[in-house]
Amino acid sequence: MPKLDNRGIIAAATIAFYVPPAILTLLLLIRYALRRDAGWLWVFIFSLARIAGGALLVAAEMLQTNIDLFIASYIIESAALAFLMLSTLGFVGMVGHRTFSDNPRIIYNLRTLGFLAIVALALSIAGGLLGTHVAPNQGNVGFILRRVASGVYGGLYILQVLVHFGAWTYRWHLKSYRRKLLWGISFGLIPLGARVAYAILSSWSSSDLFGALPSANPVLAMCNPITGDWVLYLKTPLNTTDYACASFPSLRYLSDLRDLYDPFIMY
Repeated sequence: MPKLDNRGIIAAATIAFYVPPAILTLLLLIRYALRRDAGWLWVFIFSLARIAGGALLVAAEMLQTNIDLFIASYIIESAALAFLMLSTLGFVGMVGHRTFSDNPRIIYNLRTLGFLAIVALALSIAGGLLGTHVAPNQGNVGFILRRVASGVYGGLYILQVLVHFGAWTYRWHLKSYRRKLLWGISFGLIPLGARVAYAILSSWSSSDLFGALPSANPVLAMCNPITGDWVLYLKTPLNTTDYACASFPSLRYLSDLRDLYDPFIMY
């Protein structure tokens, strides 16, 4: 039976990392039934995507014959970032409940950012498929779409930071538990930014999905998640800080869930 390489081992560890956030957010979804925001829903979907991506890569390395498993794993890995960014928007909306989130202009801005995340998700999927056996003659188009998707992620992150700064201007109008959550989001923006930066670099690291045609720039080539430096891959936000972004809001305030949600139920 084939053994897992370094990335396969990392993928197996990723599955274990994301099971706790997936279970926790599922319990929250069942308990509160999406009464006030979709932040927990997107964290749940993001966790499932990371688990699925890891499982597909492990299965692909064990079987060694089904190229579709590799393709699906690589696409999910890049597309999952959209769910992470959507969860951040959801938590910002929860922080501003009955304050700035009820402003029609703010609602419009948050929905616009959510739409951009969906666009980036679609571009990531299309860019991953084009150039494979699904559309072998569209490799250049796929390369361009992957770069555009990473650019959308970068722009979306900048806009999210601006929205976050705007949320802080309402800090004295927020209740204490919402300010705590806003602090959590503030810390989460740091690894999220690193994750976005890695996504941008990796999109320029190779002209194909599998990393077989790496960039002439050695720094960019090292950032390829498939054929680049696996140590860099391990240390980047693709695994550890993604987990921090996904789990921090929930695990950090697990002891405060009653304080966080009971006021919502009272309304």
